[in-house]
Amino acid sequence: MKRPLHQRLSRAIQLAWREIRGQRGAFDGAGVHRLLLDWIAQARSADDEIRGDLRLLRARARELGRNNSYVKRYFRLLVNNVIGPMGIKLQAQVWAGDQPDTKANTAIDAAWNAWANSPVTVDGKLTLRRFEKLVLKTVACDGEAFVRLWRGFEGNPHGLALQAIDADLIDETFNRPRRGTQNEIRMGVEIDAIGRAVGYWVWNAVGTDLVRERYFVSANEMLHLYDPERVNQTRGVTWVHAVMVPAHMLNAYEESEAVAARIGASKMGLFEKRADSLAGDLSSDPRPATMEANPGTFEIVPDGYEFKAWEPDHPTAQFPAFIKQMLRKIASGFSVFYNVLANDAEGVSYSTMRSFALVERDDWRSIQQDFIDMWRRPLYTAWLGMALLTGSLKLPSRDPARYMAVRHRPRGWQWIDPEKEARAAVISIQNGLGTRTGFLAEKGEDIEDVFAELAREKALAEEYGISVSGEVAASQKEPEDETDDVASGDDTGKKSVSAHVAR
Repeated sequence: MKRPLHQRLSRAIQLAWREIRGQRGAFDGAGVHRLLLDWIAQARSADDEIRGDLRLLRARARELGRNNSYVKRYFRLLVNNVIGPMGIKLQAQVWAGDQPDTKANTAIDAAWNAWANSPVTVDGKLTLRRFEKLVLKTVACDGEAFVRLWRGFEGNPHGLALQAIDADLIDETFNRPRRGTQNEIRMGVEIDAIGRAVGYWVWNAVGTDLVRERYFVSANEMLHLYDPERVNQTRGVTWVHAVMVPAHMLNAYEESEAVAARIGASKMGLFEKRADSLAGDLSSDPRPATMEANPGTFEIVPDGYEFKAWEPDHPTAQFPAFIKQMLRKIASGFSVFYNVLANDAEGVSYSTMRSFALVERDDWRSIQQDFIDMWRRPLYTAWLGMALLTGSLKLPSRDPARYMAVRHRPRGWQWIDPEKEARAAVISIQNGLGTRTGFLAEKGEDIEDVFAELAREKALAEEYGISVSGEVAASQKEPEDETDDVASGDDTGKKSVSAHVAR
């Protein structure tokens, strides 16, 4: 006789579960057992993962950037190390045959600097360096930045102006499947059949406005800056996402410890009735039965009662170690040196600091190059076309392709041990293992600028009659009293002149 259906299903499930438990895969990370039952992982596309969380992640990252000192510190470190105090420089490297086209290079550099050092935004507020600082911080905080290129903008004499568009205005809830010749829309980004962005759908007002509508901006008018973490990822995710929870928890913990320490530093306690007291209950006493924990104040204890002090032990002895461990976790999530993020130089040796600084600088250089690739190169292409069209850049040819050879030079860093590293650089150059150009580039300097400055310095020194070594030029030396020198047999006169110049 056949058993009931529910018994057969139960038996089948038991056998299947025994089979699963009995099998052991090649990878421990794919194991299914009781210790990993709380490990929930789903295989979804990049867009499916971020679609529902994008807005909340962005809002929380902004809140941390406002109120969390460590996240704010990271944004400052990012901007200072990628953009730097002088910004990213442009150096034209156009060649005419086998020789540098000096005239074209000089004209391009001058025209670019004239545009970059004047307001480049449509509102006329920010220069290029300040705008790039804002864009980079936005990419890190929001996960992405949108910049619209206004070609032929009348308010800019160079014909190109920039407008930053808030990521909130690119509606991530606007999705449309592909139908026939109609393009697909993913989270406000319209893409073609091969996944290339062809345009962006932008709200004409912020979300608090009751009446608003979307308008379309072509992809050749919009630069979308973000760092994709997976293939086929349409929108960017905040760089703070990996440290969001520990940063928030740490902020709350520090606040709680600070409040507890403040309470502990104030007088607090309880009124306890003595056993031998004949006093009545405090409820009939006109004086208050409570006291406030204010520092430096004293109150009269009611008759028949005694004061029992309450002294909470805060901050606890584990407070510094816990804070340091949490900050190490946050620093790892940001890929920065813990001691730099936390402003903590305690117990750090020179060799340790040097090793971590070198690793950290590689990360900064990587971000610098990413920023140049996704922002500076397309920006220069747009600027060059408009500069040639408007005549703000006058060159023999109007073909932009001829003048695309430029170098975007980001900031560098001074050597950690200048004496040793300068000596190593000299040895490498002398033995043909390095170049002056390369070593100067590591410091963010340009060899042409250095040579030009050396030439100006030499000319100025000759004008004033001194050399860079501190000695008086031969033509400016005062005549020496040879008779006295010969008679006395010393060179006091020479020494006094050298000493005077050295001073």
